[in-house]
Amino acid sequence: MFRVTIACIFLLLVASGCRPPATDSAAAISDLYPEEAATEVAKRAENWTAALQPREFQFPADHGAHEDYRIEWWYYTGNLEAADGRRFGYQLTFFRTGLNQDPDNPSRWAVRDLYTAHFAVSDLHNKQHHCFQRNSRRGIGQAGAEMGRFEVWNGDWKVWLEEGGHRLRAVDGEIEIDLQLSPTKPPVLHGDQGLSQKGATAGNASHYYSLTRLATEGTMRVAGQEFQVEGQSWMDHEFSTSFLEPGQRGWDWLSIQLDNNIELMLYRMRRDDGSTDPFSSASLVDKSGTVTHLAADEFRMLPVKNWESSQTGGVYPLHWRIEIPSLGYLLNITPAFDEQEMTTSATTGINYWEGAIVVDGSTANGDTKGRGYMELTGYTGQGLGSLFD
Repeated sequence: MFRVTIACIFLLLVASGCRPPATDSAAAISDLYPEEAATEVAKRAENWTAALQPREFQFPADHGAHEDYRIEWWYYTGNLEAADGRRFGYQLTFFRTGLNQDPDNPSRWAVRDLYTAHFAVSDLHNKQHHCFQRNSRRGIGQAGAEMGRFEVWNGDWKVWLEEGGHRLRAVDGEIEIDLQLSPTKPPVLHGDQGLSQKGATAGNASHYYSLTRLATEGTMRVAGQEFQVEGQSWMDHEFSTSFLEPGQRGWDWLSIQLDNNIELMLYRMRRDDGSTDPFSSASLVDKSGTVTHLAADEFRMLPVKNWESSQTGGVYPLHWRIEIPSLGYLLNITPAFDEQEMTTSATTGINYWEGAIVVDGSTANGDTKGRGYMELTGYTGQGLGSLFD
């Protein structure tokens, strides 16, 4: 996922829609991720813990890092509204990728883990998407993720626990968020008690949970204007060592918060031929927080309309029809606006679409509507990268 040559990086710094890494220069990326040596060390399975069976989650400790696993991410997305009715979406994501559990070099510049972060704000009124990216290392204090307690940072982008909630801060130029998120439901463990199987091979799985409804308030600054905002956020935390198999091309992921206080997470893994992988899954969270897990054959995600990116040439299915026959759900998914592509090849080696969505449709109990976020990967002719092999 992070295998990018210096020549490609230089071109991306010039052409990328998201701003290039701010914490380490382009010339330092080859040191952050030495192409040959670190890749082989990182991919030795015996060096890392595999997700083989359900774990007993302990919160808040499990919000923190799990350094014995090779891949870990913390994902925050949300839909917010200002007092004047102006709407915004946001994404703040922190990635930790293990490269070498025990570097031979004692220097603080030696890299055990690569820390990557993506930050984006969608201005729905002006249909503008502002996105930023960075790669950093921990040894010299640029980035990190604490174990046993929740504090993750990449430069001045950070998240931590404060007064029983999650505090998010990120700033890049004229774009800034400072938000307080308060969980209104307990953590949702996806799959088998949080073990989310992604393939047939043992260990091709992750430990995966979400906070599906976080009451959110704070400030947002966009193009020099400051807004007091409130709304709802969603948090995903996932850690694993290797969970994609040959033939798996990408995924279509949706987080949906309906106005009737019900949430849906839908995860459609796609194969090379475009078909739905049998290890796709979904979770429905009712008003009380009770979870119903859905296997791949219990829901349908049907693409309705595509959009082609002028930047990458990627063709993304942005309009969807969601069907859950057993629960009487029929939902229509529409992007808040089309141009919400994350052009982040300079940090992750891939481009993807992630943005705010609008939901309407019906359930067995009548009409419904809501909002959410959608992530689409594997649509720009790129694989998902060596770190997901």
